[in-house]
Amino acid sequence: MKKSLLVLLAVPFLWLGCSSGPYLPESDPQSHEAVGRRIVLLDEDLEDAIAVDRHPVVQRNGKNLLVVQVALRNQTSKTLQIQVQTLFKDSKGMVLYSEVGNEAAWQSMVLSANETQSITQTSLTPQATQYTMRVRLMHRPQP
Repeated sequence: MKKSLLVLLAVPFLWLGCSSGPYLPESDPQSHEAVGRRIVLLDEDLEDAIAVDRHPVVQRNGKNLLVVQVALRNQTSKTLQIQVQTLFKDSKGMVLYSEVGNEAAWQSMVLSANETQSITQTSLTPQATQYTMRVRLMHRPQP
């Protein structure tokens, strides 16, 4: 009797403990990536910190691979540590070579105060016709 009473009392606490996770990602059809934006800032803190002053340079190299060059400028007086990932897409908008466990690598960058750096990424196959460059903070800046 005592065991069944303890189990009945413990079940609500177990249920409440599990209700906070895991979290499922929400799909937002109005997100920058969904509407085809080329440079996407994944952290809200970056909206005032990073600027793209010039249009990205997009061209084909001698092997017919898509080459993208983007100049990122730190608009703050603090050093920013960021990571950049470029997703190349085919003519239908499907991300190329993105199997689970084989996603595009994140490239780390350090942007000093008011510094501009160019990042160049090259597709792996000639099927790439579009791209999305994603930028996220690696470490939050110290006040």
